[in-house]
Amino acid sequence: MADTQPNVGRLALVRAIPRQVSWLDLAVLSFLGLCAFGITKLAGEWRAPLHEAVVIDLRYRALPLYTFFSLCRGLVAFIFSFFFTLLYGYVAARVKLADRVLLPLLDILQSIPVLGFMPGVVLAMAALFPHSNVGLELSAILMIFTGQVWNMTFSFYHSLRAIPSELMEAGAIYRFGWWRRFVRIELPYSTVGLVWNGMMSMAGGWFFLTINEAFRLGDRDFRLPGVGAYMSVAIDADNRGAMFAAVVAMVIMIVVVDQLFWRPLVAWSEKFKFEDVGGSEPATSWVLELLRHSQLVRGVGRWTKQKVKAMRKPAVLKPAVMASPEPKTSKVFIVLVTALGALCVWGTIRLVELLSALDKQAWLDIAGASGLTLVRTSVAVVLGSIWTIPAGIYIGTHPK
Repeated sequence: MADTQPNVGRLALVRAIPRQVSWLDLAVLSFLGLCAFGITKLAGEWRAPLHEAVVIDLRYRALPLYTFFSLCRGLVAFIFSFFFTLLYGYVAARVKLADRVLLPLLDILQSIPVLGFMPGVVLAMAALFPHSNVGLELSAILMIFTGQVWNMTFSFYHSLRAIPSELMEAGAIYRFGWWRRFVRIELPYSTVGLVWNGMMSMAGGWFFLTINEAFRLGDRDFRLPGVGAYMSVAIDADNRGAMFAAVVAMVIMIVVVDQLFWRPLVAWSEKFKFEDVGGSEPATSWVLELLRHSQLVRGVGRWTKQKVKAMRKPAVLKPAVMASPEPKTSKVFIVLVTALGALCVWGTIRLVELLSALDKQAWLDIAGASGLTLVRTSVAVVLGSIWTIPAGIYIGTHPK
């Protein structure tokens, strides 16, 4: 009897495999094989020994692999951004008074340019991994992370704060713990905002590819093979053909990611909309429709649902007396906020010690430079608003 359950699971998986493989199934298998090959190449790049200067091949045939490396860095950074968003946004929204510290801190950090983080992060990672590319790869990912995470975190926080009280009361009536409330109410309600803001966040991360992958500090070269480094070397060599090819590669990469990743996510997230009235025409995705017709994907999906269903313990939802929907503060969150507060205090003390050594002229120079930065930023916001607001209104009123 002990071996019956594993045999049943294997039998269910075998039954999930279609007997007649269609061209859709072959396409899915080919795509998975291509991803496996790419991951193998990426792992080899990470394990490669650290070189003083990486030679970037400007031939066109090298560009697809460089583009794939850049894409992988962006996707890994997005995964980090997603989990950071869930943790940071949840603590800020649900721990009492935490938002008064975490939101201003997040706003300050997002205002620091990427180059403000980069030298320290790159040097620290290179020191931690002196014999391989792991340190440089992680530093590039972290820099892309700093260009992605802010928008998603603010979106998730505001979605949590905007959940209708009726939904929170329903969770309290059915005695939802913090985890069931999170997966049944809070995360579904925030899904649409997370998807759209995640798309914008990943787009923001692409702006820093040239900086991240072609970083130099003094006489030290920290370049990584990627489309950003390719573009940087092409600019230095005044190779206009290579520059144009890099732009085309970036455009193709963004379009492919949009069609294979974001459009299916947008169409899938439509089911989590909370609307009292009928909205616009629902989003569609040709990739999602093809996957729904793939026997292989449907079979694996049925097998996964059976496994998840078997793992769940049967539970009976018993209505309880109306309770306050405000969740109890977790001890883990208290510890995290306390540690973050202690870190902020320590950082403030060190910052005061550092700034106390500046003379009056240095403060005047800083004030003047800050004023110029403020003027440039304000002008950029105005110029951006002049065309983005009309374009947004037009696109929003003409979805097709």
